[in-house]
Amino acid sequence: MHYPFEPYNEFVLNGHTSSCLSVELQPTGRHLATGGSDSIIALWDTAEWICQRTLIDMVGPVRSISFSFDGSYILGGSDEGTGLEIAHVETGDHVHSVKTLGACPVVAWHPFRNILAYTDHNSLKIIGIDGDRR
Repeated sequence: MHYPFEPYNEFVLNGHTSSCLSVELQPTGRHLATGGSDSIIALWDTAEWICQRTLIDMVGPVRSISFSFDGSYILGGSDEGTGLEIAHVETGDHVHSVKTLGACPVVAWHPFRNILAYTDHNSLKIIGIDGDRR
């Protein structure tokens, strides 16, 4: 069977103090984000495969990661805590907090709008849609 990755060179990225639980490629392809059970999101430069920065505002293991449609912002989901933290990818600066009722293990940005979906307290919540257009 032919695979699209043959021949390939495999290497290991070491950026977490414990298990890596999630990965997500930035829409621009410039960064790969990894989320770990150490509550860290690591941002890797895909040209040199060097960890450029780590985001440590997460509470609990990072179960899912999502980039905004333009790749400017990143968000991680965890099964602990009561909030979501949005950070700027290039600077690592905290941008916004979303208070939630409970843990949010799954997060996702809309593919071409600033709309965010996440699971919260056994339901799906969506931020950024026009209430009149539901």
